[in-house]
Amino acid sequence: MMRHSQLLLLASGLFVAVSLHAQDSSRPPQESGPVVQLNVRSILIPVVVRDAQGREIGDLKEADFKVFDQGKQRRLSGFSLQQGAAPWAQQPAAGQAAGQAEQAGTPGSPNAAAGATPRVVVLLFDDRHLSEGDLVEAKKAALQLLDRPLADGTRVLVLSPLGANSGLTHNVVPLKAAIEKLKFRQPFLHDPGQCPDIDHFSADQILNKSNVTEYNNQVEKTLKCQHLDGNRPGDVLIAQATVKNAAETAMQQGDDDARQSIGFLRDVVYSMSKLPGQRTLIFISPGFLSLSQDSMIMESQLMNLAAGSAVTLDTLDTRGLYSVIENADKSGDEGLASMLSGASLENHKDELRQNKQILAEFAEGTGGTFFHSNNDLAGGLAALAAGPEYRYLLELSLQDVKLNGAYHSVKVEVNRKDVKIQAREGYFAPLAPKGK
Repeated sequence: MMRHSQLLLLASGLFVAVSLHAQDSSRPPQESGPVVQLNVRSILIPVVVRDAQGREIGDLKEADFKVFDQGKQRRLSGFSLQQGAAPWAQQPAAGQAAGQAEQAGTPGSPNAAAGATPRVVVLLFDDRHLSEGDLVEAKKAALQLLDRPLADGTRVLVLSPLGANSGLTHNVVPLKAAIEKLKFRQPFLHDPGQCPDIDHFSADQILNKSNVTEYNNQVEKTLKCQHLDGNRPGDVLIAQATVKNAAETAMQQGDDDARQSIGFLRDVVYSMSKLPGQRTLIFISPGFLSLSQDSMIMESQLMNLAAGSAVTLDTLDTRGLYSVIENADKSGDEGLASMLSGASLENHKDELRQNKQILAEFAEGTGGTFFHSNNDLAGGLAALAAGPEYRYLLELSLQDVKLNGAYHSVKVEVNRKDVKIQAREGYFAPLAPKGK
């Protein structure tokens, strides 16, 4: 039977698809640049190239690129250059700021001039994973961003997996109202007060990484929190069985969470693909773990869908500059051996790194930007909303690739010195249709 949370997610995803499409059905389709149609016989690689000073380069040709698949150079089957448009208006003079901001927030105001470049920006707040403090800071940053007038032709949507939906609009009033209504949701997949306190990362260390130190630490913590006697073999066996069962439950819940989170992102990208103009999705999140092959395959499919739909997926790590020291409520029952060895702290560092890895992969794989390790969330949102000025879209044919679901590493090179290349690092080959 499908859980209540899964039903909510499914209903939310369908509502997003219907509402986005319905609100724009009256507008004629327009594209900001060539779009390669998505199909299982090609892979799409968005690329952003910057010079030594960090400025984007927009004069490269197809012949300037080389793509290596599993170390072997592959010929491109498609190539295009997409150029961005600023979603926010230029800052007005001091005497004009108040009037223009008021006009931008007035329903029905005629500030979308004819011929303006259409632009869609979705602010997606990850209320499945945001902590209470991080959500407060993210809301402040978004409200500050919306104090600036939107450029003509720009429409924005505030959205969250757990129900926020402002509607796609040029009017900042409903956008700000939707942000204000966002509330912290107690994490429903992991209760830090449980005994033992095993999360997705810890479960992976125990079940898949054979981390004996983490396992022994969790057994020792279970003995303490359940008031068992570590000198009695029977009590030790109870603690060991409890840890194993808790790890298996946490692993299943974590894998489900990753699939649902990526699936929601996929639904949003698909809905955005039906809208006219340039499309930017900003995922505001602390990140989450994607450890199973199923979820990693979904990541690869999401990147290909975003690339083929001209959707740029930017990510903002809401944790900013964070401490690696665990909170007292998480470290209070720490085992003596773990404290002496420092193993628990190292695991915590690894968990934080892996949580944000998926944010980096989303951005790099779609030609977007990953904003992290910086507490200026408002400045980060403004930079992400601006988007890349130039994005190249490279297409590789999969005609000669085995349809076995295997992972292929990808490397992009450019015939230009002293440049920094941003591109996806790999993809999963599609599976052959059943019966073939």
